[in-house]
Amino acid sequence: DSAALQLRHFQNRDLADVWQVASDSLRERYDPTIFTQLVPCWPDGLLVIEDMGRVVAFVFGVMSGVQQARVLMLAVDRNYRGAGLGTLLTQEFFRECGKKGIRQVSLEVRAGNLGAQRFYQRLGFFTVRRVSRYYSDGEDGILLLRYL
Repeated sequence: DSAALQLRHFQNRDLADVWQVASDSLRERYDPTIFTQLVPCWPDGLLVIEDMGRVVAFVFGVMSGVQQARVLMLAVDRNYRGAGLGTLLTQEFFRECGKKGIRQVSLEVRAGNLGAQRFYQRLGFFTVRRVSRYYSDGEDGILLLRYL
């Protein structure tokens, strides 16, 4: 029931939930301190969707330069995939970027993750280049960019 879902800004009490979704959904292993270090720089860059008080999806972005933002993570609990939550979060993230005067958003996806590449292309991202051995396990990344 999507009526129970709420999209909102991250709060500190969400940290454990966000970390859980990230760990279950993303192959890359991030240091949990990345949240506590980077969120204060731009609190509106971390958006969550909660269901019955539990975070089930989030997008985490940072300002990466003048009028530039970078999506560091987007993750959706596997039980909630395919329901448009990732699209919702990304569009809301674009709105937050707009408030800050950000004109372009970049991100990296795994070269082998064609599903993610298609997802971002549908949202208006285009491929800039392949980044050799971008991920810690040696897999190449694909740098994507979108103008707002």
